[in-house]
Amino acid sequence: MDTGAPLPAIRKEGDCLWVAYVCRNPEFPGWDSGAAAQHPGFAIYCALLRFDGVTDYHFGAPNDERLHAHPLYPVGLSFYGFYEAHGTSRLAERKGKKHWIITFHDETLEVVADSAHVVSSRIEGEDTHAALEKRRANRVAGGS
Repeated sequence: MDTGAPLPAIRKEGDCLWVAYVCRNPEFPGWDSGAAAQHPGFAIYCALLRFDGVTDYHFGAPNDERLHAHPLYPVGLSFYGFYEAHGTSRLAERKGKKHWIITFHDETLEVVADSAHVVSSRIEGEDTHAALEKRRANRVAGGS
């Protein structure tokens, strides 16, 4: 994900949770590289995730400045990443579920669900809400 402003957007639909966020472009040459504005690394795009069988989720604190206060920080939770946690209190009463934690710049998303899927790793643009709407429109029209 983009470490500066991933602008995550989430939408709950039934037992599914959709998450869109701005990606870090691996081709980005860096602002001080001298690359031309047409360089493909300057393109901005979003990723879209879907969690199925969601029984619990939390979206909010802590941000990257307070991540050290999260109970899983001492055992490896870190900045700007995706983690699957095992044996947490959120899983105690939920047989067969998994616990994911996504640490963004300004917030953290925790999800307890059956499964997680990358629906798209490249949706052009940086409007995460539009990425969610585009996916919803494709589903209504009969897409996957």
